[in-house]
Amino acid sequence: MVKKIRDFLYELCNYLELIMAVVVVAGIVIAALGLREEFLLFWSQRGHTGSFYVFLDAIFEIVISIEFLKMLCQPSADTVLEVLIFLVSRHMIIGDTSAFEDFVSIVSIALLFAIKKYIQIPPEAGKRKSIFSTCRNEIGDEKSDGEE
Repeated sequence: MVKKIRDFLYELCNYLELIMAVVVVAGIVIAALGLREEFLLFWSQRGHTGSFYVFLDAIFEIVISIEFLKMLCQPSADTVLEVLIFLVSRHMIIGDTSAFEDFVSIVSIALLFAIKKYIQIPPEAGKRKSIFSTCRNEIGDEKSDGEE
């Protein structure tokens, strides 16, 4: 009886997660449509760096939303790390940060990449390649090209 309830709740959570993914897609579409106004504002005030930061902030919000959607659809350590890297990068680029805060952000990003590289989370069967595996393959190809 308890196993049936657990199984039911697990399935219910899967459906709720799917519904939330649809809501996130709707939010991404609405935000992408809103980029037109941000771009026109940026273009009309392109001499001011502040307008570029507002536009860049809007783009980062959409990119982070897309990564969050990927995390909802294919939950794995790779997607969680990708979302964290984008969040830290956005904070460092968009935020009004001091040199020390930028340093901490850079160290945070380096730690996230080190976690991915050295803790070797095994890829799940049937999952799409992540940005980490793509970068690792490209770096490996460049090294092999230079050695030949």
